[in-house]
Amino acid sequence: MIDDEQRFALHTINDPKNLSFDRYAYSRYKYGDSNQAKQFGQELYTGFLDRYRDFLLSSNQQFIAISSPRSTIPPAVYYIFQTFIEKLNRFLQLNKCEPIIEHTIQRIGTIAEDYSLLSRHERLDRLIDERYSIDCQDFGNKFLLFVDDIRITGIHEMNIIRLLKTSNIYNSRLFIYYAQLVNDKIPTSFEYELNRSAISNLEQLLTIIHNPSSSFQINTRVLKEILRSNLSELDYFLQSISTDLMSQLYHACFACNYQTIEIFVDSLEYIHRCLQQRQNEKQAKYL
Repeated sequence: MIDDEQRFALHTINDPKNLSFDRYAYSRYKYGDSNQAKQFGQELYTGFLDRYRDFLLSSNQQFIAISSPRSTIPPAVYYIFQTFIEKLNRFLQLNKCEPIIEHTIQRIGTIAEDYSLLSRHERLDRLIDERYSIDCQDFGNKFLLFVDDIRITGIHEMNIIRLLKTSNIYNSRLFIYYAQLVNDKIPTSFEYELNRSAISNLEQLLTIIHNPSSSFQINTRVLKEILRSNLSELDYFLQSISTDLMSQLYHACFACNYQTIEIFVDSLEYIHRCLQQRQNEKQAKYL
């Protein structure tokens, strides 16, 4: 049996120097290593199943799985979510249970800053900018599973709970995390340090992009990292990637509406100029 609202974390963090998971692998995952995301998704599924196998098999409710709020371009956790749901669905189907329904919380607003650098107070202040929307037509008597990678302050979770209340959604639910910070004495900046353990600049990001075993996937963290970089770093990065990837990154920024964020405009314009130059050079070869 499970309470109306409960939380599961595969890893708990009490000492930032003694983690039960690989901080460097976590950093690579945050910056687009989708194969690492798949591994984390497998680990999360295995740990979740060990804890909730009986509940999953005895529940008379169908499950709806919801990843971290997203727009057109997903955050890194979506790639953990995909593997987690794929494995969990296979388990349910083998046991003749109804499959999980995947649902989405739409992110309407976002912030330009690196969220992991913000204090708890600053994160609370940004709640007004972190606007979400959810379509609740198909929820009925279903059990909600919210999947995210890490819980630091609980502000995102609080925002989702607030959204559910304002949307008159009172379904039983479970918040599922790969890791959770449980020591309040650890500053929230720990998240920033964790995210950047292996990847802290665009040159290091290239090690993921150019490594076939990483299977690089664009996510919102990658886009913001690129747009926040200085001109020299950005130029080196753009000269080191293919025209196709440059085009994908450029159009992904517009899909996220980043052209409306003032501090991103100059970088976007520079990417556009570099992309046009590349495309013009390519066309000139065929003349």
